[in-house]
Order: sequence, then C-alpha cells, then structure tokens
Amino acid sequence: METVGIIGGGLAGLSAAALLAQQGKRVQLYDTGLLGGRATSQVIKGFTFNYGAHAVYARDQSILRTIIKQLKLDITWLDFSSAKAKYEFAGHLTAAPANAIGLLKTEVIGGTDKLRFTWEVVKTVLHLEQGDPALSIGQWLVQEKVEADVSRLMLDLASSNFFTAEPENIPSDVYFNYYKKLFRTRKPVSYIAGGWQVLINELERVVMLHDGTIHRKTKITAIEESDTGYRLRDRKKTEWTVDRIVLAIPPREMRKLALPTPIQLFIEPYAQYEPVEVLVYDVGVHPYIKTPFSYVYDRTHQLFVTDLSHYDPSIAPKNGQVLQVVAYLVHDRVGHPDYLSEKVNHIHRLLDQHYAGWREQLVTERTMKRAIVQEIKWKMGQAALPCFLHEEHKEKVAFVGDWCEGEGQLSELSFSSAYTVAEAWQQKNAH
Repeated sequence: METVGIIGGGLAGLSAAALLAQQGKRVQLYDTGLLGGRATSQVIKGFTFNYGAHAVYARDQSILRTIIKQLKLDITWLDFSSAKAKYEFAGHLTAAPANAIGLLKTEVIGGTDKLRFTWEVVKTVLHLEQGDPALSIGQWLVQEKVEADVSRLMLDLASSNFFTAEPENIPSDVYFNYYKKLFRTRKPVSYIAGGWQVLINELERVVMLHDGTIHRKTKITAIEESDTGYRLRDRKKTEWTVDRIVLAIPPREMRKLALPTPIQLFIEPYAQYEPVEVLVYDVGVHPYIKTPFSYVYDRTHQLFVTDLSHYDPSIAPKNGQVLQVVAYLVHDRVGHPDYLSEKVNHIHRLLDQHYAGWREQLVTERTMKRAIVQEIKWKMGQAALPCFLHEEHKEKVAFVGDWCEGEGQLSELSFSSAYTVAEAWQQKNAH
C-alpha cells in the first residue's frame, strides 16, 4: 500500500487526505495548528466568528459539491438570498445585479446599459468572449470601448468574487473563464450550515474512517529524497518515510522548509507573489436587528456587510446576530496605519446607516486588519502554482491550495486542486 505524506491540514490538505484515503492509500497528514487552517472559527461570548466567510460561489457548479457526494459527507447548504442582496448606490439601496431579476430591478445601470451588460453575459456564457492573457480586464474594457456604467458593474462583480480592491488588474482571460461558470449557476452563493467547521469535521472523519493518521501540532522542517520516495523530518528529529508528498501549505511557508533542490527552484517564484488581503470586522449583537436585507455592498468604499446569522443561526446565541464586514485592501497601502483606520471608519458608517442601534447592542467584536483571503492574487504578472512538479516528478510531488491552479476562486481552488491531484493519482494506479 502506498503512503502519502500531506503537509498542511487546511481545507485543501484535508480534502486531498480524505480523497486519497478513500482510494486506499495510507495517508499521513501533518499539521502545526488547528485543522482547517484559515477555515477555523473562534467562539467569543457565545458568538462564532469564522476566519473566513463560509461561502461557496457557484455552488451547483462547484467541485465541492462533487467531493461531498463522492465522500458521502453530511453537509447542509444554506442558499444566498438574492432578493435580500443590495448595492448602496447614490445614497440609497438598490437591488444587487446578482441574477436576471436583480439586473432588471437595479438602479446601478440604466436601460440601454442593462442590454449591453446582458449581451456581455450572453457572450461570456457562450464562450464567445474569452479575453486575452496579455490584457487585464481594465485594459480590455478600454480596448473594447465598453460604456462607463457597464465597465463599472463588471469591475464591481470582479471585486466581489475575487475579493480585490484592484479588479482592473485581473487578467481578462481569467475574468471571462471564471464568469462563464458563474453566470451559468442557479445558486451564485451558498453557505455551509455550521460554517467551515462542519466540513472540517466531516473530512477528518473520512480520513480516520479509512485508517489515515493525523499528526497534530507537528511541524515538518525538512523533506529529503530517499531511494523509494521521500523522508520527512519534524523539529524533534522524528522521521517518516512516504512514497509521495502533497504540499498543502502556501509557497511562502514551503520555502522555510529544507526541500530537495527541484522543489525549491519550482516554488521560489510563487513564494514572492502578492496575496489577497482584506480587513475583516466581525460583531456580535443582541438582540437581533431585523432588516429587509442580508447583504449590502458599498461600491464607493469597496466593502460589504453580511448578516451571517441570517443564513446560519447556530453561530449566535438565541436572538443574537453575527454581522461580518469585509473591506477590500490595496496591497501597497496596507502598511499605512491611517489607511486601515480610514477603512474601519467606513465600516462603522456602513453599520450605522444600515444596522441602527448596533453600537448599543454590541456584545463583542473582532478585527483582523490584514486577513489573507488568498495566498496568490489573480493579477497581471502573477500566476497560480501548478498542481504538479515538472513532468518527471508528476507522480511523486503535488501541490494543493487556494494558491494553485484549478476551477473557481478562493476556497474553490483548494477543493478543485485537491480533486485534480486525487484523480490524477488514481488514474495512474488504474493503469
């Protein structure tokens, strides 16, 4: 029986471990902290705050749906309510153009522009428009002379789904490939009931069911090639021998390990790329503040608030409420304290305007001023890490995570990269 060593127990590492264990491989997973990585949660005064919003985009097109079915995971979905999603526009709220109905109702763009935007959607879905890898979406919009309001809406959508304050820098081919999938979905956003922790627990259950081993609080410091595969060593000098390895930690963390030269050279460029950073502001309030909406996007300041407890009441005490505000950040300005303070002021204004009384009803809060949403940002000049080392090492070394090549964005890349590796190694065994 083959032994696979998996370094990192985040969503990608756990998904790969569960899929490979189900195939019959002997899985050894090594993780330094709490399983789940950035998908873990923190409970403060009875309110559960996720380190990342437990949302999955294009759910009915998502590879996670396939993984849940294949592994028989017990997961409940909660669908995003498009009717309750609003854009803040010209000082008031209007329908978010998240689907056809929202597009008809929204005031964000006028009648003629709605037709142009709809035509862009049709071309994208039919794959008539594919973009150009040499052009950013901002450059493409200028080249195609797209109307200002239509351009703004297309960039707004990019901000929302790529979590970036600089959507104009996204490669146009990446943009259109992603939206070809998203525009086809019937459920643009879904939440996992109970948050990521439910999924983490289910993936761990599958690993253990198939006799996998999880080495907790174990930091691998070195990986060496051996006669049959690889030798792993932790900081206590304990060693393990495995046939294959899956690196499920970010490239910036990989470079801290003592690695075989081919791996070091392969990951080095990716370790220098810019991540996606956001400011996350969570509040727990009591009693619940009722509103006719569950999501508001402030397009002027590029931030949004979601009533997470509307979708998942279990994360708050009875009649309590968890509101999460996410502000997109410009990487070059993150190091300036005044910039982050300004973002917090915008967040407070958004809450004051749409959740009146939240300050008086505040029970607890949490601020993460530089939360990493994705380890490698989709922008011109950057590329995702391939899932496999050079061809001659393809059957021995793999990479999974939201910094890897795959389908979708954000957490979806963790799931799709893990699935890609498991499928490739299963097919090889079948031959």
